Amino acid sequence: MNEQEMPEMEIEIKTAEQDDESMYQNMAPKGNFSSKALNILVGATNKLLPLFGQSPDYPQFQDGAKVLPNDFVRVLAMFQGATNQAVDAEDVPAELDFMMEDLTDDRALVMLAGKLSKLATSKDFKQFLKNPPMEEPMEEEAPTEEEPVAPSMEETDKLFMGRM
Repeated sequence: MNEQEMPEMEIEIKTAEQDDESMYQNMAPKGNFSSKALNILVGATNKLLPLFGQSPDYPQFQDGAKVLPNDFVRVLAMFQGATNQAVDAEDVPAELDFMMEDLTDDRALVMLAGKLSKLATSKDFKQFLKNPPMEEPMEEEAPTEEEPVAPSMEETDKLFMGRM
């Protein structure tokens, strides 16, 4: 890479990071969340994080919040994606599935904490995470073989005459 390409790449990386942050900011649950409900959810989150190869050390909230922080939303989105896939594969019951937009109050946070706690102890969910189903490969269109075009009678005659 030359020196001119480096700043362009850095700009692209920063832009991608800003887009990523913006996406999580837009999907962040909004409501009047108490620190008690948030910390119940953090406790359940920390139980589930090891199943995703992460350390169970998400910090407790000291105060309530109107909007969940992006780093917490990122973790919940990871859980949501895996849970959605596990439900679709019928490895876990549909009642454990959740949607981020449903998290609007303390009651919803506590209910989600219960779901995450169940997932953390679910043998089926653990098995699903160890052996996720293979994504079905996109069906590629078989290359169409062009049928050979028969040479015209004139061309055939020329070929035969050339062999004589």
